[in-house]
Amino acid sequence: MRKIGLTLLILAGIASIAAGIRYLLADEFMPYHAIVAGKAWSQIEPGTQTIVLGMLKILGGGFLSCGVALLWLFVPLRRDEAWARWAALSVAAAVWIPTQYVTLVLKSAAPNAQPPIIPTAAILVLVVAAVVVLFAANTTSPNDPI
Repeated sequence: MRKIGLTLLILAGIASIAAGIRYLLADEFMPYHAIVAGKAWSQIEPGTQTIVLGMLKILGGGFLSCGVALLWLFVPLRRDEAWARWAALSVAAAVWIPTQYVTLVLKSAAPNAQPPIIPTAAILVLVVAAVVVLFAANTTSPNDPI
């Protein structure tokens, strides 16, 4: 059972890293941003473009950091260290709950936009499921070898 929890956590870490790389490598805002802004990237003033690109890089760095942290937590989780379960949940929640909030705000502002509501929710679900499984594995079989 612990293997399932650890696998879910690894998937969440990899998905977080992938999102981070996507945003770090962006050279303009995402298509859903254009819909919300009501303007193409080329119509945005250069100073505003610089600000937006800076925020995308910060966001990408946050996603990347979350993913790396989740993958590093694999080590103490494999040793069944209880604190690491809470750490994984805390790290993911601190990044992905505000991200989910923003995706919902963007969708509300522009119903035609397609912000990553489902991928964001999927990462949150993966982490919550991983932590629940890891807690359950601890109470049912604390000596379960991996």
